[in-house]
Amino acid sequence: MHIENDLNLKRQADKLGVSIWRTPSFLFIIIGIVNAVAMAVTYYISKQYDRPEFLVVAESVVVACIFSIGKYIIGQFEEIDALSKMKTEFVSVASHQLRTPLSAIRWETELMLSKLDRGLNKKQRKSISTINLLATRMTRLVNDLLDVTRIDQGRLILKKEKVDIARIVTEISGEFLPLIKEKKMKVIFQSVRKCKTDRCKPFGVLSDQEKLKLVVENLFSNAIKYTGAYGLIEIDLSKKRGFVVFSIRDNGVGIPKEQQVQVFSKFFRSDNIVKYQTEGTGLGLYIAKNIIEQSGGRMWFHSREHTGSIFSFSLPAA
Repeated sequence: MHIENDLNLKRQADKLGVSIWRTPSFLFIIIGIVNAVAMAVTYYISKQYDRPEFLVVAESVVVACIFSIGKYIIGQFEEIDALSKMKTEFVSVASHQLRTPLSAIRWETELMLSKLDRGLNKKQRKSISTINLLATRMTRLVNDLLDVTRIDQGRLILKKEKVDIARIVTEISGEFLPLIKEKKMKVIFQSVRKCKTDRCKPFGVLSDQEKLKLVVENLFSNAIKYTGAYGLIEIDLSKKRGFVVFSIRDNGVGIPKEQQVQVFSKFFRSDNIVKYQTEGTGLGLYIAKNIIEQSGGRMWFHSREHTGSIFSFSLPAA
């Protein structure tokens, strides 16, 4: 699968926004061909001519050609890298500029709904609620873009502290309770605080509390969104070799096998998911995986189309 993706020059060109002949894979192929031709020519000259000066001249020409092509290829990579940095900086600046007006819209609409509710009719309340909802979604998108920018630039700062992940799961479960009830879903999560055995003691991990909450919220949200009515979601916490392992299982739509390699890529949304949900940016899992890895853990998943998915991550136990 990896080789097939590397040789798909058109897909790579579309992804990078360059022509096919400027893609990294095409340039590496050219290097390989040049090296093969250079070795063949050098071998031929060494067989045909006994005089060493011919061989020296031939090798010098070959080395000059390889250096010239190498310089050109490095220049192409530098240009692509510069364009990528410009794009990242633009996204960062644009996202920062958008946060202020969006925050103002949310504050104003929330103020109108809370303080001026009695003076509004049903239609006006609905309109203001819609504006508030859309502003909230836009704020979430802007925050995702800022997180992606920080990750790409290596500027994502995490505060390492002792966090009770069980409490986070309980809090987020409560936040999603209205949606869970609306879809008549069943969520299974045993409260570790009610247990008396060592295995059921509170699960403390070393991580950034706010960022970890973002990770769990994203996985929980995906499980709910991509599982139909009357679906089942199971959450499990366990300790293994100094790590706390979190797993969330659903019996939803699953991810097609041929697309699973792209799951943690930016802006990825599988074909079958798009049919069920039009909302979403495809950034959540990319951000979540980077947060977990920068916290000293790892994230993985198992999925089967039409059967469901299990997303898991591990973090150092506190």
